[in-house]
Amino acid sequence: MNDKAVSVLEQYDMAINRTFKGRGTIICDTQQGMRVLKEYRGRTEKLELLYQLQNRLNDSLRTDMLIRNREGGLYAANQGIDNSIYILEEYVDGKECSYKNEEDIVRACGAMAKLHLKFMLPASENVCPMPVFFYADEMEKHTMECKRVKNYLKKLHNKTDFERALLREYDYFLDRAVDVTKRAKQESQAEYEAYVNSNGLYCHGDYQYHNVVFGKGGSGAYTGIINLEHFAHDCGARDFYLLFRKISEKCDWSVDMAQSMLDAYQNRRVFPPIEWRSLCLRLEYPEKFWKIINFYYNSRKSWMPNRNYDKLESLIGQEKNREKLLDKFFS
Repeated sequence: MNDKAVSVLEQYDMAINRTFKGRGTIICDTQQGMRVLKEYRGRTEKLELLYQLQNRLNDSLRTDMLIRNREGGLYAANQGIDNSIYILEEYVDGKECSYKNEEDIVRACGAMAKLHLKFMLPASENVCPMPVFFYADEMEKHTMECKRVKNYLKKLHNKTDFERALLREYDYFLDRAVDVTKRAKQESQAEYEAYVNSNGLYCHGDYQYHNVVFGKGGSGAYTGIINLEHFAHDCGARDFYLLFRKISEKCDWSVDMAQSMLDAYQNRRVFPPIEWRSLCLRLEYPEKFWKIINFYYNSRKSWMPNRNYDKLESLIGQEKNREKLLDKFFS
């Protein structure tokens, strides 16, 4: 983050002892406690809604609460330099959730369910209406890109080893993408939107293990869920899908880990049928394959990192275990 961004701190009523750089942020040691300054690229109108949702959490589930500036606003503009928008938040201290530790992942899933039970706001209290995120629209967009990239690859005369490997597997994954997209589009968008709206559902939007921390305070142990500025007007299945897929990929689609994650979440909040169907479809969609070709298509073609080739090999090698897990839990 640009050091000049520190100047926006003058718009907040606090005495700063020192500042130091964090991961894409500036951490401030103040007389009121630790604070985090970060750049914000979303719609500023959403911040009041986020502030409402954050205030619904309790001591056992903490988050990096937004802090108002001297004028009462929830953001500060870096005027005269680059006009960037920044937000200031409370710092949540704790150990970052480890994807290698099953106990951490189980706690993260349980905390996710608690978040979803709290992250509900009646329309009458909503200060900033948001459109509902419908998963089938995103699948359709990704599938169209998969088709476009395949046509591009077929026209190449001199193919690299990576491009030839990609084409060998393309039909299998593209057929899966087309099939799942077709079934997802058969779900009623109106029914899904009505369900999310009538229940006032919101989710984290980027629920990954590095956005979960575990700490201890005066009132005992707590779980911190941070970086909520990516929140979406969608049901809990969206968050669960993201964490479940990420962890499953890292542990070779372990059935035992899958069972532990499902139990940890559903012991607190059971997925309603409409959410369960969306979760099954999300998991069936070959998103990792789309991510690989998206990175390839939008990168320099003259040089492709070995890591991308490794990701393709890993995807192919894990496919049987992935199929077994989906058949067991999500068929």
